[in-house]
Amino acid sequence: MPEHLVSPTGESEKDKGYAKRVLGKNPILSLVALLYSLFIIYTSLFGFFTNIVQRSMYVGFALVLAFFMYPNALKKNKDKGMNLLAWICVFFSVVTTGWVALNYDRFMMEATSSTILDLVFAVILVLLLLESARRSMGSIFVILTFITIGYAFAGPWLPDDFAHRGFSLEYIAQHLYIGSYGIWGTTTGTMVSMVSIFIIFGSVLSVTGGARVFLNIAAVLGGRSTGGPAKVAVIGSSLFGMISGSASANGAVIGAMTIPMMKKRGYSSEFAAATEAVAGTGGQIMPPIMGAGAFIIAEKLSVPYIDVAIAAAIPAIVYYIGLFSAVHFVSLKFGMKGLSGEDAPDYKKELTLKRLIQLCAPLVVLVSFLTRGYTVATSGVLSIILAMLFYMASDLRPDGWSSRIKELLGGLIDAGKGLVLIALLGACADIIVGMLSLTGLGVELSSAIYSLSKGFLIVGLLLGMVTTLILGMGLPTTAAYILGSSVVAPALANFNVEPMAANLFLFYFACISAFTPPVCVAIYITSGIAQSNWVKSGLVACRLGAAGFLVPYLAVYNPALLTRGSIETIALQFVIAFVGTVMLAGGLMGNFYYNIGVFAQVVLIVGGLLTLYPGYLSSFIGVIMGIGVFFAARRVHKVKVSFS
Repeated sequence: MPEHLVSPTGESEKDKGYAKRVLGKNPILSLVALLYSLFIIYTSLFGFFTNIVQRSMYVGFALVLAFFMYPNALKKNKDKGMNLLAWICVFFSVVTTGWVALNYDRFMMEATSSTILDLVFAVILVLLLLESARRSMGSIFVILTFITIGYAFAGPWLPDDFAHRGFSLEYIAQHLYIGSYGIWGTTTGTMVSMVSIFIIFGSVLSVTGGARVFLNIAAVLGGRSTGGPAKVAVIGSSLFGMISGSASANGAVIGAMTIPMMKKRGYSSEFAAATEAVAGTGGQIMPPIMGAGAFIIAEKLSVPYIDVAIAAAIPAIVYYIGLFSAVHFVSLKFGMKGLSGEDAPDYKKELTLKRLIQLCAPLVVLVSFLTRGYTVATSGVLSIILAMLFYMASDLRPDGWSSRIKELLGGLIDAGKGLVLIALLGACADIIVGMLSLTGLGVELSSAIYSLSKGFLIVGLLLGMVTTLILGMGLPTTAAYILGSSVVAPALANFNVEPMAANLFLFYFACISAFTPPVCVAIYITSGIAQSNWVKSGLVACRLGAAGFLVPYLAVYNPALLTRGSIETIALQFVIAFVGTVMLAGGLMGNFYYNIGVFAQVVLIVGGLLTLYPGYLSSFIGVIMGIGVFFAARRVHKVKVSFS
């Protein structure tokens, strides 16, 4: 088995210093990150503190870590260590968030009053949040946050269409700092109670060999077939996405292993980068552990998270069917072979029963507890404990235990660092949402979208898609979804779109923004690995991920794909969606088991769209068109077809 398929972290097994490297790089940073993860595990297991106390401590940890991880304000000084300003920021991060926890009772009893010290700390904390977010996420999200705060302050001086009575700096600071409607709002609460435990769970599974097992499973399932390396990327990313819930993590970890494989087998750098970016993006919509936005959907709709995961399951499968089909047709078109020789895994050696149990048991326990009605926090922490126990039990030698403990600690430290972005994102998003609700701007924008649509649902959906994709330029998926749902979801409610369908629609496009140019974070990561032109990679990704653009519309127009209706109806609609996405992929790739010309491509694309259009008659016509293209191409080429 080659080294690039073996390491759970994308490194060679010969790199023996993993735990030592993680633990020894910066002892204070590592200790704080470890305590952060342990804080989440402890409170998830034994119960959260009161809302504001829990959330203030959560944000406090994130701020301290952020200034340790990004101690310098300028990127050119990023390799330099802590400076005086960074230490001052760390000090006030502890003071301003600790003040909230210590004064919880007073804040609750006197929610409409505040002291000078409260207001000073409020201003300092907002500035700390914005600066730490700028250092870790870039400027775009920070600028949006500043705009919404400025809008709340400058209302009386704005044009009539945007004017409002305005709010004083004192009132804004009090609104954000005291109570649970500003920084300590619903988004931060969701990050604490749902998202964080799964960040830790994914990190633990990765350290214990999750990525390794998933890649080997993918290599066994698709590695030897036509276009094997690209199919390994698709299958592996879909599986790894179930525990990572992050397009960036998927692209970085799985892409580090699959992109070199694809290039070695003759795929272009642009195609390799695009395939991994689209495959990695789909991980955010793949149950049981989806991106952070899915947990926010559950919180907004007041439904169990498992309901969101079940509703998203079929659309996620259709998404990957479209991508897998596109990869297969491209591989057929250019005669790409599968893995063979030393590149092909020995599944008897790599996929042992012990390794499969070690990976699958925690996932089974997780899903089992979620379906039985346990909270996300409880289900997640029990699964983490089980994963750790299985990993420790897999090597009972004293030196083996020592090594495994170091690796698990390293995983918890990595998880603590990974929580920083989530926590800062939640706090800043709550500032924006708080300002939108305070000023009524969200309602105004929602009304504008409905007015522009003239009452036509398809126009409203197109406007919602464009809005979310634009918001996704340079923003993390969760941020794009939060802002999109704040503005677009109320507009879709005017069309009587089911809330679950409306929110999944926006969440999908927030995810897809990761690979759509001109700003496409997932493409940047995979292009860096592939050393490709990111613009060309982004354009290829849009073709490969064409099904991803249609799936959200299917979910809105066809509730059966969200598991609404009888089993027979759901099964039939899934088959129709399956056929339609395969036809669409064939038309866009110029191959439908045989190479086809431009006219046949157009017919196949139209047929695929008709198949996906609501209504059995249009679906029937579309399928007939697809069958016609297939047999016409077969007659021209007169060669044996390959379905594998």
